[in-house]
Amino acid sequence: MTINRKGEAITYTAMWLTVVALYLVDRINFRTQNNETAVDLHLFARMALTLLPYLCLFLVNNCLLIPRLLLRNRLRTYFVATAATLLLLWAYQFIDFISQMASMMTEQPPVRHRHHPLFPFPLLVEALYGLLVVGGNIAVALMFQRHRDQLEHERLLKASAQSQLTYLRAQINPHFYMNMLNNIHGMIEIDPEKAQSMVIDMSNLMRYMLYESPLDRLPLAKEAEFIRNYLRLMRLRYPADKVSISATYPSEESMAGVEAPPLIFLVFIENAFKHGISYSAPSAVDIALAVSRGEITFNCRNTIHRQSGEKQKEGIGLQNVTQRLELIYGHRFRLDAGREGDRYNVTLTIPADEA
Repeated sequence: MTINRKGEAITYTAMWLTVVALYLVDRINFRTQNNETAVDLHLFARMALTLLPYLCLFLVNNCLLIPRLLLRNRLRTYFVATAATLLLLWAYQFIDFISQMASMMTEQPPVRHRHHPLFPFPLLVEALYGLLVVGGNIAVALMFQRHRDQLEHERLLKASAQSQLTYLRAQINPHFYMNMLNNIHGMIEIDPEKAQSMVIDMSNLMRYMLYESPLDRLPLAKEAEFIRNYLRLMRLRYPADKVSISATYPSEESMAGVEAPPLIFLVFIENAFKHGISYSAPSAVDIALAVSRGEITFNCRNTIHRQSGEKQKEGIGLQNVTQRLELIYGHRFRLDAGREGDRYNVTLTIPADEA
């Protein structure tokens, strides 16, 4: 806001310096053509008498009428007040014009004209100059006010987006904990020792979610490590002879300095296990994470079973992550999800933000 106000002040200063310069150039040129002294005290005195009323009009309009009336949508009052101010200015200019004409008539004999103008041309020009000062002032003031409103609008949008991100990200934790506790609960009856190992692994995942995930960006290497731990937990739950779980990760060199939003891939992985695993049929979950050409590509494929194949298209989790992606990247991401033969495939491509 401060920079905006300074810009407005600089604009007005430049405008008035231009007006003063044009006035001086015009008067000096006129005096030179009439063999008069180009610059003297009378020139500056005349300039002050000519421009000072316009400067007063500008100050009243810019410092009083525009902020208190125009920008508060009191349009009728503003135009009435502006018209009254212009009339006062014109009255002063009329008196000054009459006094100048009287002075000239005492110094030189009057010149007779066949036609006397109804409205003296100099007064008409001065009235137009007054309207020009007001119009230019309004144009500049509204331009900068629009810029201030736009900055405020963007600030509010950013605050709203940040609040939505916080809300959407907060939804992930209860959802994740619920799934993990269900997994451990099911394993306790089958294999208590594996259930104990799962509790330890879950504590590591929870530590990451509590202390790392609240950040806006995290190194991609940490997110990849989180996925590794999650998949290790899933391998403890499902029998290896019936459920195939595979994953590929980028090299440490390619992930160096690359950041991504925390837990942005978790929903897809959870959905893959939720909808792609069946104890009665062979199942598979394949995950691939890659970094190439300034982009992070995440791919997740899982088998489709009759009872869950259609349901995988729905769910709050996918809506949640889509909203997060739109708030973070706008249109700078690509998300493709759908059935491909007997597999459900999700491919997400996001910019590889550098630290």
